Amino acid sequence: MSKSHDLSAFLASYGPSFARTAYLLTGDADKARELATAALVASCRRWSAIRYHRPADAVLRELYGRFLGATGAPWPVPEGQLLAGLAPRTRAAVVVTFHDVLSLPHAAQVTGLWIGALDDELRRARDQLRATHPTLFENPADLTKDPTDPPEDPANPPEKRANPSEERADMAEGRQGDRSRNGATSASPWTLAPAPEPTAPWTLAPAPEPTASWTLGPAPELAAPAAGPHDAAPGDPALRAALLGLAAGMPRAGLADLADLAETVLRRVTARRRIRASVWTFASLGLVAAMVAAAAAGLSALAARMDEATARSPIGPGTRAPAQEIRDPLPAALPDPVRFAYPGYCRDAEADARDPQPCGQWVLTTRSGAEWRLPDARAGYDPATGEYMPLALSQDGHRLLYQNPQGRYLVHDLPTGVVKRIDATAGDGEAHISSSPDGRYFALSFGDADDSAVLDFRTGTTRTVRGADVEILAVHDDGTRVVAERRDTTAVPGHASVSTLRLDGAGARTKGFRIDPALIEHGAALAPDGRSLALVTADDRLVTMDARTGRVTGPRPRLDVDDLEVIRVERWLSRDKVLVRLWAEEDVHLVQVDVRTGESADLGDSATEWIDYSDPLGALER
Repeated sequence: MSKSHDLSAFLASYGPSFARTAYLLTGDADKARELATAALVASCRRWSAIRYHRPADAVLRELYGRFLGATGAPWPVPEGQLLAGLAPRTRAAVVVTFHDVLSLPHAAQVTGLWIGALDDELRRARDQLRATHPTLFENPADLTKDPTDPPEDPANPPEKRANPSEERADMAEGRQGDRSRNGATSASPWTLAPAPEPTAPWTLAPAPEPTASWTLGPAPELAAPAAGPHDAAPGDPALRAALLGLAAGMPRAGLADLADLAETVLRRVTARRRIRASVWTFASLGLVAAMVAAAAAGLSALAARMDEATARSPIGPGTRAPAQEIRDPLPAALPDPVRFAYPGYCRDAEADARDPQPCGQWVLTTRSGAEWRLPDARAGYDPATGEYMPLALSQDGHRLLYQNPQGRYLVHDLPTGVVKRIDATAGDGEAHISSSPDGRYFALSFGDADDSAVLDFRTGTTRTVRGADVEILAVHDDGTRVVAERRDTTAVPGHASVSTLRLDGAGARTKGFRIDPALIEHGAALAPDGRSLALVTADDRLVTMDARTGRVTGPRPRLDVDDLEVIRVERWLSRDKVLVRLWAEEDVHLVQVDVRTGESADLGDSATEWIDYSDPLGALER
């Protein structure tokens, strides 16, 4: 199978597997679908950040985090089920270890539990399950025998069953993907080898053949640990087979709902705030009615003025006007700062994000309220690759970076009309763009590329930043860059990969320090002092880190209150306040957080009424 990074393929292939894990955790098909959908939506909205870095691990972290972080007791397993009576942490330890077949270091990474805590929970689970299901811990040779098989012939005994440590090693080897089998290469960055078929007589039938929920490929190459209290006990293969059978026997109603799971998640991930269309349609009908009344009263002059105002008034991104409206192309010079941008909408034309028609091109909304379209630029969502076409605005709204239909990355100075090219080759992945606050420097990184590029617009020169899986997170006004390099590891307990953060530039240069890769999934912003770095943790807390030493200081306020989801860290507003973009259902929230006190408040910028999940933000209101 050819390599594929398509979001829709990932959802279609692995969505049901996540739902079955959720089913074992919740014990209810409806709750499982709800939990799996929420975890997939939250993770896949960051698809550009996770697609080349074990996306299934990101979904698992979100799924187990939501399950373990739920307040109260929303996940009671129905009586009579195998895991009934187990506490949520104990249940999670059993599922991640025996159903998902993850080693303890890998399981600790996705659940957020320490290895020692997982060990304790597994011991507690065995004690409880021995009391409620003693047959799971009898001789596995008796349990795995099919009752329909003919009696064994004492003269010809069956082959000796592999011991538990060998079986565990086989499972670990299976997570390496298909690369080592027959010289084949891994089909995709998340492809896992199938898990062993359960042969226990209690496997629920009829049910689809259970396969490994995932093993991201290549999975972390973790050697099987030495024998210890957490290693597979003689009866544990039967426990794994029972869990696989229970997951495969998910109620038929739940399995039927899984058919549209991928479509549901993809629709929510790429939603374009349809509520605006309804609001605009309602307003348009009201305006038409007013015009008719005015005409009936003989106020033709008023109607003409209203019609002119309607033609000039800005329409929010994603709205569907009664008649197709195409803005004028960007003028040769535009001194008016751009506040935000959004891709246009074509009602009656097939969208081509790589060479859009005028109706589908980027629309730039300026501080005065005027709107202009950006010709000669890729725009919108490309379903073939799962990518959004890139556009970035400087914080003063005077410069923008975009990709033209030929694939070149250009930086356009709007007040002068000067365009300069970034001398970089586009990688096979979505572009990550950052710029210095004054717009002099623009940095370009790709999800699968080892090198990144930085353009100095003043001189027109491009500097290449080399390394392994490099991403430039932020750039200071003096050109100093915050650079992250990500590497797989087998030497750091509890981590399948680590990132190294360093400062690189004339202003400062450091050797770097190691951080958890999840710490940069929501981006980063460098303070005006060129030293303080704002980041968001895996549990949605804003932290301030010294970019030279890695030391975290100050409060760590939570950002996911009131069901808000963190999209990314936008910028520093002052020496003490950071701007963060959040999301709730169909609304974007721009929140300013005081890094000294931890207090937060809505920014109050009217751009929040129009910008969407990923629309670029430029100059703020004065």
